[in-house]
Amino acid sequence: MPSVHGRKERKLIVLNENNQPIGPTGDVVAELGSFLGTLARNAAFCPLNVFNWRKLQTKEDMWIYIKGKYDISDAAKRWVFDSIQNAWRKYKNQLFNDHYKPYENDELRMEKRPVDVSESQFRDLLNYWNSNAYKKISQTNTENRKKLKYPHTAGKRSFARICEEKKKETSEPLSSKDIFVATRKRKVDRVYKASYADTLNKIIRL
Repeated sequence: MPSVHGRKERKLIVLNENNQPIGPTGDVVAELGSFLGTLARNAAFCPLNVFNWRKLQTKEDMWIYIKGKYDISDAAKRWVFDSIQNAWRKYKNQLFNDHYKPYENDELRMEKRPVDVSESQFRDLLNYWNSNAYKKISQTNTENRKKLKYPHTAGKRSFARICEEKKKETSEPLSSKDIFVATRKRKVDRVYKASYADTLNKIIRL
């Protein structure tokens, strides 16, 4: 991503009817998604010691920075910040799994602190992870994930981009069933739980 952060020209982003990026090419959309991920890991834009996305005070600065790299309509602002929020959440999740869970106490965790995370922000993050408030949220999230039977397999490709590609294959409007199947394709030679295969076959037959 240094190429994006360092460039001066702005790349055009094409939106669909739902104000989601779909072009001009899949590579440009993928680049945008990766770029937004780097902002989520930037301590100046998304400090780790802010624990509620709604309280983040740097969103307007981020939007100005993004507009300096991409020619993107303000109509996409909601999609952009939803993407950054999701990436920010995943980043903190990764830090928790790699730098909190493996160690018995905060002294060890501080010793193993990631080099790209400041000491003050990481200490605040540890205090938050140790709090009862976080443990309650974590328990709720764990229970919710157990209920998620059919996670998508889209990877870095956005649903909007997948739908745009599917539209080129048919003249018929895409249904919810079409989108579900397209975003949850499994590898042919891989074995999955019977419940997934059974449910998918039932959906396809509808």
